[in-house]
Amino acid sequence: MSRRPRYPGLHDARGREIPHRLIEVCGVWTYLYDAGDGPPVALIHGYGDTADSWRRVVPRLLEHHRVIAIDVPPFGRSDEPDAPQLLDFYKRFFPALFERLEIDSATVIGHSLGGAIALHVALERPELVDRLGLVAPAGLGKSPPWWWHLLSGHKLVWHHALRVPSPVTPVLIREGLKRFLGWRLVYDHASRAHDIRHLVDMHGSAASLDKLLKAGRCCIESYTGRLLEDSAALEMPIWMAWGRNDGFVPSEHAVSFGHLHPKATVHLFEECGHYPQIELPARFNRLLREWMDATAPLKPRLRRAA
Repeated sequence: MSRRPRYPGLHDARGREIPHRLIEVCGVWTYLYDAGDGPPVALIHGYGDTADSWRRVVPRLLEHHRVIAIDVPPFGRSDEPDAPQLLDFYKRFFPALFERLEIDSATVIGHSLGGAIALHVALERPELVDRLGLVAPAGLGKSPPWWWHLLSGHKLVWHHALRVPSPVTPVLIREGLKRFLGWRLVYDHASRAHDIRHLVDMHGSAASLDKLLKAGRCCIESYTGRLLEDSAALEMPIWMAWGRNDGFVPSEHAVSFGHLHPKATVHLFEECGHYPQIELPARFNRLLREWMDATAPLKPRLRRAA
């Protein structure tokens, strides 16, 4: 039997969980953290993850910013949108989210799939994005990462494989996820065993994994292979962090991005995998803070809901 995930939650510097609620955006109930005062920062997590992946970043951001972090539908505690192409759905979802929260513009920071989403939003609605932070963003290659093909799979093959009536199926799913994530996700999997176990708990049942695979198919169908070239049109300040040993998305893409965007601030973290904000939080937070201080908008646009 799969364990129910225990979500870490997001907390302030004193360890108090910050306010969270469900709101309806584009007809989808969306789990949302919203706390702090000052220029807003929107955090977009990666594929199969939740807002809690920013747990080592949020306490520092709350010192000077309003922080908005959501479980991006259909992941985590948010509902599933009726959308055959998720990336196209996100292009209208995030502007609607900003309108719902009465935010005119924000610093937008995205990790992995969230980085691809942030890039798409910045290209479609640049007036919403004061500054753009990218953490190992997906989508910069000419084709989807190999693991995305693996996770998207062939619908009928996965559908039947996950429903084989066998008591060992849940055990095989959990063990397969654990080995795959430990191998590809982080640089030092032994020290990050707790984080890997949390992801396994979230997706370790047949139903949860089936939902994850469905989301992968919806994302891969929107992949054009032109995101890097299209990003040349961006004019806002850009910050990028990438683990040199990323086993999910090639860190060579950071070099290509830096060549295309010579004014962008690009950091490659040594001895780090796909999660620099989890694996090396002290360095991540220091470099992010320095960039945000250096690029702070003179007159941030903000409307706070009553």
